[in-house]
Amino acid sequence: MRVGLDAHMAGGQETGNETYVKGLVAGFEGAAEDIDLLVFHVGSPWTVGSAHIRFRRLLTANPYVRLGAELPLRSLAQRLDVLHMTYAAPVWAAAPVVLTVHDICYATNPEWFSPRDLHVLTTVVPRSIRQAASIITDSESARRQIIEHYRVPDEKISAIPIGAGSAAIPISLEAARQEMLALGFGLERPYVLTVGNLQPRKNLVRLFEAFAALVNGSKHDIDLVIVGPRRFRAEEITRAASSVAGRIHFTGYISDRQLAASYRCSTVFVLPSLYEGFGLPVLEAMTHGVPVVCSDAGALPEVCGEAAILFDPLSVENIASALDQVLSDTSLRQRLAEAGTIRAREFSWKTTAARTAAIYRRTSNGRGTK
Repeated sequence: MRVGLDAHMAGGQETGNETYVKGLVAGFEGAAEDIDLLVFHVGSPWTVGSAHIRFRRLLTANPYVRLGAELPLRSLAQRLDVLHMTYAAPVWAAAPVVLTVHDICYATNPEWFSPRDLHVLTTVVPRSIRQAASIITDSESARRQIIEHYRVPDEKISAIPIGAGSAAIPISLEAARQEMLALGFGLERPYVLTVGNLQPRKNLVRLFEAFAALVNGSKHDIDLVIVGPRRFRAEEITRAASSVAGRIHFTGYISDRQLAASYRCSTVFVLPSLYEGFGLPVLEAMTHGVPVVCSDAGALPEVCGEAAILFDPLSVENIASALDQVLSDTSLRQRLAEAGTIRAREFSWKTTAARTAAIYRRTSNGRGTK
């Protein structure tokens, strides 16, 4: 069975989308040997292929060329049984399309998106959902939302949890400290870490207000480190950080190893998002044994289980209280770290790939294999 996987986002600093496609390819290594995976990428491959995983370079990442001509023609020339896309299906394909949609926040909360991104997403994703033979999303929360909003038949969409990204690879404390020093952090004070694009959905302004209450009230001598590239309305976020000058630090986009170091050296990880279709940073923090405090929105309770302290992301007081509770209690931090490490082991890319392979087989058999 021959499957084409669109991996154009690899190397493009697309954070979660890039982590997903790289993790999926890693999960297929040594598994599902009845499937030949052709990975369509831009630039150089990020890893070595195998007998069942082969890399095929795209002419361009330009969406008009990629979706309008190149991938449709590749699906025909490569005699694909399934073509796996993320968010956007090609205008036509010679094989049934499996479509991954991580979430549909653009539809439920358009105010979180730039006019350009909103136009692209509202134009392309609904068409792709209708066109796809099968849909995959990361959580039951996102699955229910997609079914309700687009009236997708229940049997057409599957929730398949994902694994942690490359930033979850273990790193020693000493190596992590060296990476942080190279980033310009002297580590004079312990710090709370959050990871995510600088955009309204990540709810960073309320986090800053909560953090300011802890620091300005002299309850905790800590810093706050924000890892992630600037996105829509990022300037509002950076302006809000001035309320705690010298204590809030932005790293921008960093490498996987630097991100691993950021997790490893942190005291507490916090994710205050207003919605997450999964919440990869939570899983990565748990993998590094960092206690987690996070929002109770979207799929985050589903991912965290009992291994995190949850809060209402709309309440600055709730955010501050949850952070204060964990920062003030060493034994609680230890319990959360241990529970998180155990919880993180329940997610793996091998499992994600195995369940995705089952979708490929079902989709191909529904059309009839070549």
